[in-house]
Amino acid sequence: MIRRLPLRTLTLATAILLGACGGGGDTPPADGPGVDAGGGGGGTGGTVDPLAADVIVQLRPGAAVEPLAAANNLTVVDRFGQRPIWRLRVAAGASADAAITALRADPGVRFAERNIESQTPEGRNTSVWAVGGDAGVYATQWAPQALQLEQAHATSTGVGVRVAVLDTGIDATHPALAGRMARAADGNILGRDFVDDDLDASEAGSRADAGFGHGTHVAGLVALAAPGALLMPVRVLDAAGRGNTWVLAEALAWAIDPDGDPATDDGAHVINISLGTTRRTELLKTVAELASCSFDDDDDDFDDPGFDEDRARCASGHAAVVAAAAGNGGSETEEQFPAAERVTGVLGVAASTEARRIAGFSNAGSWIQISAPGDQIVSTVPGGGWGTWSGTSMAAPLVAGTAALVLQTLPPGGDAGRPAPRQWSTEQVATRLTDRSVALCGSSLRQLDAAGAVTDAQTPDAPCP
Repeated sequence: MIRRLPLRTLTLATAILLGACGGGGDTPPADGPGVDAGGGGGGTGGTVDPLAADVIVQLRPGAAVEPLAAANNLTVVDRFGQRPIWRLRVAAGASADAAITALRADPGVRFAERNIESQTPEGRNTSVWAVGGDAGVYATQWAPQALQLEQAHATSTGVGVRVAVLDTGIDATHPALAGRMARAADGNILGRDFVDDDLDASEAGSRADAGFGHGTHVAGLVALAAPGALLMPVRVLDAAGRGNTWVLAEALAWAIDPDGDPATDDGAHVINISLGTTRRTELLKTVAELASCSFDDDDDDFDDPGFDEDRARCASGHAAVVAAAAGNGGSETEEQFPAAERVTGVLGVAASTEARRIAGFSNAGSWIQISAPGDQIVSTVPGGGWGTWSGTSMAAPLVAGTAALVLQTLPPGGDAGRPAPRQWSTEQVATRLTDRSVALCGSSLRQLDAAGAVTDAQTPDAPCP
């Protein structure tokens, strides 16, 4: 059973969200590097939160959590489904770092780490979207042309594909989005709010909040790339753009299997994560492997019977391609996770400009798989309006949407008598997107080409000035 964290304890994992999002206006500010958070680190910004005392552990087969917790003066708070992954709380006045050190020395522990938390870069920079644009500008701006979306849509619009957007929520009443929500069997929107622990994954807050509108803007870009796909809103961040790795992991697990039955095909085919942390976490890596079904059955890390339902789901082909923003550090060395986890089927996405160059605010390391337009991008915002925002947060959903376009088509050797989306492996989709990309100027990174990806044809690289 999943127990939610109260809103007052939610703060974003070291740059989790809007670390991937720049600002509106003519010159989007570049976000600085993420901060080390939680008692043992040097953090900047944010407030000390009780959740920083939480430790996440995965146990090896045969290990028991109760005696381990008691031996280290910890209290069991939550479990990650049936998996051998636990959230433990350090006693008042005790050291989380000391507990983690002791846990890591125990042979029954696979990993032990903090539940990372911090304030978002948007919160520090007060960067928000700029009002402007309309449905016409949205459809004809530079990004669709750069991706050759019109040509791609002649073959596929993403019909039959579900895309989960893990973010601040979505304004499902926006005219551009209202008809594009995935529905559960009871007719309600197939979504979930992991902040308030309910089924209403709408945006919350106002324009005074740093994160407000982010999820709706991101969702509009998925819809721009894949107008036939269905959106699954999953709220993991509050209005200030704050969350934590445990909640993000729970949301990922829900998105790939909403009803908890691995035999039913009700989960997302694609997941967009326009957020992240500059600190690597074993939890996010593990959950990314589970979502994309890229873990090896022979891997000892997944031997525990608690992973049996994941194995059953993956055996049925119910996996999700993940598009994750690479972050706005403007760096070739900074990494943002889960984009940088190097997990098969997880694509780290940089932001490019209309001039066919990597945006100055975008991270651009060799660990990034692909780029997409992310500079001065018009999309949907709460209340039925339109806004301009810049960031790798805007680039990732264009990749997610294009993945949906590919999934509507048959893979090589596919069976026309079966639905196409579950015939693709996540590795096949990721490879198609990267192999059919086009060159940028001044960078070894390449840019998404939707038409080439959908038709499996290589567009000639245009000359650089």
